[in-house]
Amino acid sequence: MDSQEQRLQQEILADAQKKAEHIRAKALTEKERMLKKFQQELAVRRKERLAEVEAEIAQQTRNIENSLGMEKRKHWLRNREDSIQQLFTETKVQAEQISGSDREQSLALLAEEALTALADGEYQVQFAPRDGGLITLDWLTQRSQAALGEQAQNCSFKLQPSADIEGGIRFVACNHSRSFDNTYAARLNLLQDKLRSLLAE
Repeated sequence: MDSQEQRLQQEILADAQKKAEHIRAKALTEKERMLKKFQQELAVRRKERLAEVEAEIAQQTRNIENSLGMEKRKHWLRNREDSIQQLFTETKVQAEQISGSDREQSLALLAEEALTALADGEYQVQFAPRDGGLITLDWLTQRSQAALGEQAQNCSFKLQPSADIEGGIRFVACNHSRSFDNTYAARLNLLQDKLRSLLAE
């Protein structure tokens, strides 16, 4: 091999080596670009997943807080209702135990209120058996006169002691077209509803 061939061979080898280095550099650059792209995509996916996890945790926290809030509300409502029931049970017992002039005045007011609302007519008058000595036809006539004046002459009454009444008075029209429950139990039930409405405001 002469010097010219040797020089040509060296030039070819040098050119091939240069091209190989260029290809290698280009491959390394592409590798770094792809690695960087992969790392960026991985970071984005990691961030997205982290956001999803945080959103799930926040939702679960809200659900737990809502459940706790509902349980606290239910517990408070149960306690409130128990307190209302206890209060009115005690009040009903005390009202039913009153006697003497206080009971007479109470029954008179309840009877006159009912008659004022109902006006004249024929009524069954229901009351506690213990009040049979007080609630008489004469007594009812007096109550109707106090409530209705001249219209009282158009009233008639049938006495009906009732074991389910502990106090107060109930008027039921003989044709069942009208009634007015002014027993202590009925009045206290109305007060319970009003109290619940006030507490709910």
